[in-house]
Amino acid sequence: MRRSARSPARLTAGSACLFALTALCSLAATEPAHAGRHSITIVYDRPKEPDHREIYDAMRRRRVLERVAAAFDLVRLPKRLTYRLKECSGEPNAWYDPRTHAVTICYELVGSILRLAPATASPAGVSRDDAVRGPVLQVLFHESSHALFDLLRIPVLGREEDAADQVASLVLLHLTPADARSVVNGSGYFFATLGRHEPIDRGSFADAHGLSWQRFYNLACMAYGSDRRRFGYIVEKKYLPIERAKACEEEYSRIVLAFRMLIVPHLRVASRRSERLRRTFGNMPASH
Repeated sequence: MRRSARSPARLTAGSACLFALTALCSLAATEPAHAGRHSITIVYDRPKEPDHREIYDAMRRRRVLERVAAAFDLVRLPKRLTYRLKECSGEPNAWYDPRTHAVTICYELVGSILRLAPATASPAGVSRDDAVRGPVLQVLFHESSHALFDLLRIPVLGREEDAADQVASLVLLHLTPADARSVVNGSGYFFATLGRHEPIDRGSFADAHGLSWQRFYNLACMAYGSDRRRFGYIVEKKYLPIERAKACEEEYSRIVLAFRMLIVPHLRVASRRSERLRRTFGNMPASH
């Protein structure tokens, strides 16, 4: 779904870009999806803008889209799903198009994420590395969630943008423990930074997307609800109000139940990785 990410700063490319994108790749699946295999197609459009060429080279060489797509190649998709990196006429954006069954992320959005990332680390200790890979993964998993809802005809009760955030957060939280913490921190930094510059007027509340601060608190609640010990610092450092935190475990459990009932049945039985996912979510209690 289309929505721009706002950022006033200019792209700082160079070695920091390569380092952050390389780190991003290490978080994705260890076995990339192959173009033409199953129901996944990967397209990297060659950019015209000089500022985008290093992003193109790094993401293509490290097979970022292939590694993200590998997670969704575990699902039996009835139609071919395309992942595309392209220029978007200056608009920092990402979306899923149900007409073409394509997830698109724009060079401009990756550049915006790079611009918002701290030069070294934020005052809260979020590294530049985490501040890049967290939101890039969150964006790609969010748009992939829209694709699942469409292709699998998943019923969504409530706003689809919120549901896509929930599925994306659930996937992020089931990376390795260290990786889950780093991408949660990075995504939280991104939402909070956008929130500080986000103009709020009456029209903002009519948007299908939640406000950036709302998305920050929803992600924080999901993380805390998934593991109070691992993510206890979210409440201890007052990133999440205690009033919201009290219900986060139950909130997380409801999302797990929905995922287990609506998406797990579509996983490929023959895949060892999908079997691990099936066991993880199939055996997880609906409530704590």
